[in-house]
Amino acid sequence: MVYVITGGPGFGKSVLIEKLHKLGYPIGGEIARQIIEQQIADGGVLLPWKDVAGFEKRVMDERIEFLRSIEIETVAFCDRGLPDQSAFSRYKGKEISMQLKEAITSNYYAKKVFLTPPWRKIYQNDMIRTETFEEAEKIHHFIFEAYQDCGYELINLPFVSPDERIEFILKSL
Repeated sequence: MVYVITGGPGFGKSVLIEKLHKLGYPIGGEIARQIIEQQIADGGVLLPWKDVAGFEKRVMDERIEFLRSIEIETVAFCDRGLPDQSAFSRYKGKEISMQLKEAITSNYYAKKVFLTPPWRKIYQNDMIRTETFEEAEKIHHFIFEAYQDCGYELINLPFVSPDERIEFILKSL
């Protein structure tokens, strides 16, 4: 069963995913960021600001591949899920593609979704995460709505250390 850890950019998801990986859990990283970093390094064009549809499809395909690679009795975690993609589309004022709508309705994560709520104290942006804290909060709202609309049970993570957040997540399973 794949559990999603999501929330606005810069609110601590990736740190938690890395810690869960070190604990031995299968993880799906932040695929969109990985693709962007790889494309920039290689001089590629599969970037959200150059090839929106191609980028969306690649991210979607890799998310589905990870989801389907996990046996139902295995506990795994991923940094974002398919509903995140619809949230980002809505945030940017774009229509959600039919292929993404179909992918969301035919691929399921664990019912419980863990949210990293907006937390100014830990927020940082970088060359890829360029949003301001206020923009990240808005994205977080769209993410919340996207998962809620899909019927997931949203669990806000407490404002505590990453290790305490991991403990909270594992006790919540």
